[in-house]
Amino acid sequence: MELLKERVVLLDGAMGSLLIDQGLEPGTPPEYWNVSHPEKIQQIHLEYFNAGSDAVLTNTFGGSGMKLSAHKHGHGVEKYNQKAVELAREICPEDKFIAGDIGPSGSFLPPVGNITVDDFYENFLEQAGILADAGVDFFCIETMVDLKEAEAAVKAIKKVSNLPVFAAITYQLTKRGYFTIMGNSVFDCVTTLEKAGADVIGGNCTIGSEEMIDLIPIISKETDLPISAKPNAGKPQLVQGKTIYPTSKEDFTSDIVQIVKNGAQVVGGCCGTSPEYISNIAENLRG
Repeated sequence: MELLKERVVLLDGAMGSLLIDQGLEPGTPPEYWNVSHPEKIQQIHLEYFNAGSDAVLTNTFGGSGMKLSAHKHGHGVEKYNQKAVELAREICPEDKFIAGDIGPSGSFLPPVGNITVDDFYENFLEQAGILADAGVDFFCIETMVDLKEAEAAVKAIKKVSNLPVFAAITYQLTKRGYFTIMGNSVFDCVTTLEKAGADVIGGNCTIGSEEMIDLIPIISKETDLPISAKPNAGKPQLVQGKTIYPTSKEDFTSDIVQIVKNGAQVVGGCCGTSPEYISNIAENLRG
């Protein structure tokens, strides 16, 4: 939070899409690789730090009990989350940071599912407690499509830790503007997360960097808190059976520069980005 007062903070890029490229099989939670392929996880973190990231996110996006249980890995919640922090901490430079990454549970409230808000809260309370005890520097809640789930995650973290909380919602561009798939407006998301105790508010995933340019000023109108932006490298396309993201690192960087001009103080990349994207951003922002 002190660094944010001085300059733009650069996070890392994608983790999941890089692991898929390295052979992560469908149905296997990426968090399992913290114990089965620790050297690959650590190498990705190291490449992001070397590229210029001020902080990397732990490989715990799907590391909550609900999410891991859906993949029959519920027994690994504590082990996978602890190991994720350990791997990042071992190669983290003294002047850099580790963020405890928390993503959606994969479960839904009625009428889509049968989960309650209390279930969300308890789910994230467990993961947040493990990450805090393991020694993260701050938390990143990201890719949340349900505002109530995101709110529960913020409150759960605040229950177990005084560390800063970055909270990002994933929006879609509709004819009426930017909304979550659950129909939550930017105003609703920002005001709810701010009230819950988030220290940084933003958007990530689903939309590409070009659309994120227009989203940031809308968020900025609703809050005085720092704003984060981690867009995808364009909309995914299936080419010869493989998912690719079409936005080049040069075009992505150009968009990130505009995103910063529009008010974002924390930036990085989501799906389809890589250390090469982060390196290009670092050169442009700091050059």
